[in-house]
Amino acid sequence: MAARDIAMATAKVAAEVFTSSRAMERIEQDGYTRIDPFRIAADEGISVLLRPMEKLLGAFMREDCPGILVNSARPAGLIHMTCAHELGHYYMGHQSALDETIDYGGQAAVMEQEAETFGYHLLVPRPLLSIICKRKGWNKASLSNPHVLYQMSLRLGVSYSAAAWSLVRHKILSYDAVQELLKVQPASIKQSLFQGQLPDATKDVWLFDENDQSSVLEPRPEDHLVVRLKSHASAGYLWRADSVEQLTEQGFTLAPLTTTRLLDSQAVVFGAEPTLDYELSAQRMDVEQPHPVMLSEVRPWMGKQAGDASFHSRTHFEPIAEGLSRESKRALIREVAGS
Repeated sequence: MAARDIAMATAKVAAEVFTSSRAMERIEQDGYTRIDPFRIAADEGISVLLRPMEKLLGAFMREDCPGILVNSARPAGLIHMTCAHELGHYYMGHQSALDETIDYGGQAAVMEQEAETFGYHLLVPRPLLSIICKRKGWNKASLSNPHVLYQMSLRLGVSYSAAAWSLVRHKILSYDAVQELLKVQPASIKQSLFQGQLPDATKDVWLFDENDQSSVLEPRPEDHLVVRLKSHASAGYLWRADSVEQLTEQGFTLAPLTTTRLLDSQAVVFGAEPTLDYELSAQRMDVEQPHPVMLSEVRPWMGKQAGDASFHSRTHFEPIAEGLSRESKRALIREVAGS
């Protein structure tokens, strides 16, 4: 089967999954930024089990009761794409499969090409790219910036490279432009936010700003969170939590980053307002519901005044640990409760 035929067939099936799973409602109505393959699997009655494995990235078992196995010892983006790939085997009517990779070339078996292409269609549909870009104020030129592409990949829930190749698939960027983007390693982008002093570069670094106020972002509990806000420190203003007690109750601490961040290509804008980066640290968290983060820029000696700038965002941590996925556990509980 030709690549074009595979793309058209899998796109059609993915579109049907969007409609039946109501996946986009979570994006458009609730403010989330990614398609959740674990949720789609659970709603379809497919259990997803995560466990560390040496060779396999994932597996699909057709059997009497379909199931998916995903290697938990991988970055979040690869875990999501692996689950989507295994869902591709299910929705495309394939038999059981073992996958040591999810990136297959044109010489691979048709079923693997179908599963791979379905995974991209499922997690990175063009309407979702448009929604995220609209919220963030990004355009085609913005996506040529590796710092922006990295943050886009986090919001999509896929790897940096998968996000880059998706832009080629949707004919937003050229093959050559993406090759240039892939020369920049995500680790260097992460380190730039901490001036090379990032505690653990294997974890992702989420950059929140005022354009994230309508979104619910989904980092892993161990990820690093940086909030970048316009600063009027020269006039005596500081960003503080509306309620320190509430912020602490939600499991967060907030502190300015003491290092001077490296300037990326978007940061140098003549006449732009200065910004200050704050590290938002999660000390403990409830992974079952979103956590609100509410900040205001105030003069400390005056307290909060009408007209002071404010920042409101929500963070819904995604646990990825050994065992059944959070969504599979919820489905099992519902099944037991209804029996």
